[in-house]
Amino acid sequence: MKRAIYLLLASSLSLSVCAQNNDAKARGLYPKALDLFNAKEYKAAINKVNEIDKLLGKGNARTNYLRTKAAYALNDYNLAQSACKAYFESMPKQDKGYYEMVGIKESLMAYFQAQMKKRQEDAAAWEAQEADRKAREAAEEASRQAQMKAAAERRAAYASVLEAQDKREAEAFANAQKTGTKAAFQEFIYDYPYGKKLTEAKREMNKKWPSPVRTLKNGKYGYTVNGKFVVKPKYEYATDFSDGLARVGKEGKYGYINENGEEVVPLQYTAASSFNYGVAAVKDQNGEAYFILPSGARLQDATYLDTKSFKEGLAACQDENYLYGFVDNKGKLVVQHKFNTVSWFNEGICAVGKNVNGKTLYGYIDNKGNQLCDFIYDEAKDFQGGVARVKTNGKYGLVDRFGSPITCCDYDYISEFKADGYALAKRSNLEVYIDKEGQLWAKVNGKYVTVKF
Repeated sequence: MKRAIYLLLASSLSLSVCAQNNDAKARGLYPKALDLFNAKEYKAAINKVNEIDKLLGKGNARTNYLRTKAAYALNDYNLAQSACKAYFESMPKQDKGYYEMVGIKESLMAYFQAQMKKRQEDAAAWEAQEADRKAREAAEEASRQAQMKAAAERRAAYASVLEAQDKREAEAFANAQKTGTKAAFQEFIYDYPYGKKLTEAKREMNKKWPSPVRTLKNGKYGYTVNGKFVVKPKYEYATDFSDGLARVGKEGKYGYINENGEEVVPLQYTAASSFNYGVAAVKDQNGEAYFILPSGARLQDATYLDTKSFKEGLAACQDENYLYGFVDNKGKLVVQHKFNTVSWFNEGICAVGKNVNGKTLYGYIDNKGNQLCDFIYDEAKDFQGGVARVKTNGKYGLVDRFGSPITCCDYDYISEFKADGYALAKRSNLEVYIDKEGQLWAKVNGKYVTVKF
């Protein structure tokens, strides 16, 4: 028992001596911390008072006083507030820095109140901005929905126009059949280049008045009728007959033959298209591009940098300013030269491109040259049944024949429309079918059912 009491007393004395030593060290460090503060080495001063607190096992009024002032000087108001709070919790009324600390405390309170007020004002401003944004987006969405509704109504109204057009086409086809001549069928095909009777008319025309068939033998092209050559195989290049003429070529030069094999237009062009609407586009050895008639005579005096083949009665031509326009088969300029790139007309509409700030953007025009929409698309595909696929910012959407959007451009991919009126659409790794009104479908057991993303 005596030994235990002795050990306890010895331990207490040892701890007391250690505490006295730490207190002495702390007293010696405080002037150093104060010197660092006066030298404006505020971070070093804070580190020094942290050492003092560690030696003493806790902070006191003096260390918290110095820590508060150093943190305040560093604009570290959070640390200053924490140290200031600890200072006043130590009941420091007898401390010589008491009234100075009262002033700092009031300054800190004012600072944090101002910060809180600013946060509240910022939050209120953000909420107001969010409310404005949501209201603006709601208005924009309402406007977009109204525009799309109006476009859908316009398409529905146009259905009666298409119905009348189909009726006229059926009557014209019946007249061609009644007339029973090749010229009557050809005229019908030119008048209704994308009509519903087009395929039937071409099939019947080819059946009644078959053209010689392009045939390859020993690496050369000729033409046969009932398996017998009526034009000897002597051409390196040849196309099917169109407008009664076939484009043929040898040694990099092109011309035209009739169905009897006669070279009605000599092989003299470096590039040539098939005849359509009684006109072909050619380029001669001087690099001049122009249009010719079946006789080989030029359609007009004008010469171009580039020409494209006729489709739906119009052909593109590029002027000396590298801008494309369109002429008809009489040589009349129907669409002015103002496009940097063009496609062919399809369903009376053509995708055209303009350079906008160094980038080619696309829109659409009709066959009168009227602009149907703004030049905002990175890609613009040909029309299919009154609908075309467009792309912007890497996403695809659909537009109608008036240039109005049917869907937003938010699909990763949209395929061509198939004969059943549906195209494959992909978004967010999901695949669905889309119709020409933008409605989404899934195929279940061979039947289409409506779906939503």
